[in-house]
Amino acid sequence: MISHKTKTMLLVLALLGFYLCSLWLAFAFTLAQQALVQGIGLCAVAAVAALTLWLLVQSSIIEPWLSIALSGVIALPAFMIGLGLAMGGLVRMTGQKRDWKYGLVCLGAAAPAILGVLAAFAN
Repeated sequence: MISHKTKTMLLVLALLGFYLCSLWLAFAFTLAQQALVQGIGLCAVAAVAALTLWLLVQSSIIEPWLSIALSGVIALPAFMIGLGLAMGGLVRMTGQKRDWKYGLVCLGAAAPAILGVLAAFAN
């Protein structure tokens, strides 16, 4: 039997994988502005999905446990993909000058990855 801690660690690592793959996609294939716009749009879609699930729970159409499961399967991965695309686009856009804005954006792009690893292996 897999423990609850191991299941949580695997979930966090899977979400981190979504983020890192979309960050790599923003660096490798898409244009910087295109990655930024797609990332913002995908984050907005994930927020609308989460809001819709919350409204369905508040109106007693679906159970809260189902809303939590659906948000973990739909909204959270979509948000992580959108965040990775947006941060990758910002890093590429600010990388032209390499000033303090570039360093701040690089720190912001690395923060979800660092926090995800720390959260996955926390006691």
